[in-house]
Amino acid sequence: MATVIEDPEFREKILSAIRTREFSDRSGIHGSDLIYCLNKSVYRKLYPSDPSDTRVLLFSIGWATQRWLTGKDEDIPSITKDGISITPDELYEGCPWELKATYGSSSRPIENELAWMRQIMGQCVVTGKREARLSRFEIMGDWKWVFSRDPVIKANSKHPSLSAVHITFTQDELDRFWEWMKERRNILTQMLEEKAFVPKILAVASGQEWECDSCEYADICDKIISNGGQIESLH
Repeated sequence: MATVIEDPEFREKILSAIRTREFSDRSGIHGSDLIYCLNKSVYRKLYPSDPSDTRVLLFSIGWATQRWLTGKDEDIPSITKDGISITPDELYEGCPWELKATYGSSSRPIENELAWMRQIMGQCVVTGKREARLSRFEIMGDWKWVFSRDPVIKANSKHPSLSAVHITFTQDELDRFWEWMKERRNILTQMLEEKAFVPKILAVASGQEWECDSCEYADICDKIISNGGQIESLH
């Protein structure tokens, strides 16, 4: 009979290769630094560390599906506007195409994914477009098959599934969004200079309060804010 034993060295080589290939150092201010929590962005820039195994593997799902769906190995080059760098996943008919892989339900309206919509708006601004595409690879489909006891529902479940939408923004909402991004750029720049956190109501974008629930820096953030916001107070 075959012998099967754990090989932690082999496992670490796989993860290390992904870290080296995908988690490259990113200088300057990127759009995702501003769309997501500013406190987290500051801490990662001031005290960079290797991403956890879980983070590497979760990101790998997105990279793998993106490369499979587009047939390309890399994102298109970053575009910088007003000191903010944006990297579209791909272009479709000259307009941004954002690719997402998620464990969320396929029944969730895409317009409710505020962080995604903000990412796409940033891509539209830097490419000078008002239209974009978004594809959502839904690993678990609509989740009904997981919770239902009905064998018919389980048998007819569609998972994974794929949603694809065409989004058109008004120029006014893109302009207002970009003003918001520039304001957050200014706040982030000051935070980096002062090595300080800001209150969560300012750090976390409206509608994205869920970020705090699974943040790896949640405890550190609470301590720094309670100590007046100076990050060095804990170092």
